[in-house]
Amino acid sequence: MTENIEYNTRWVRFFISVVTVFFFWVMVSCGNNTGNQPQDSAKDSVIGSIKSLEQFNNIMETSKDRLLVLDFYADWCPPCKELFPVLEKIGKENQDIVAIYRINIDRHSELASSFRVTGIPHVAFVKNKENVLSLTGLYPKNMYLKVIQQYSENGTS
Repeated sequence: MTENIEYNTRWVRFFISVVTVFFFWVMVSCGNNTGNQPQDSAKDSVIGSIKSLEQFNNIMETSKDRLLVLDFYADWCPPCKELFPVLEKIGKENQDIVAIYRINIDRHSELASSFRVTGIPHVAFVKNKENVLSLTGLYPKNMYLKVIQQYSENGTS
């Protein structure tokens, strides 16, 4: 009888070890999704990345009457990852009338709070240092283009 209990105990330990290794592997592999994330430092990107409050304030001060598009995002947000290539294309097509910047809400929560970000993605349109419109959620490309056309001096290209 004790042999049976010892045999069962070994299998339970083995099973627990296998399950533990499996869960560890799943957690590590799910956390490593850098291939799906857009690169902030991409050389050909027209979207800037806000790295500090000082940089943000400098952009606001020097933008004059140019329309700024501020993309509040998080690395863990799937809709934010979907929005990035849309904004990248819009930025390339409209470089002369709009400047697009990304702001990571996990790193810059004070900026997110100042723009009343309650959900992401959150895109704020700023003209003359004033937030003229914000869109929370994922919208079709033409919605962003309509807003850019409405608030830019020259329209879209």
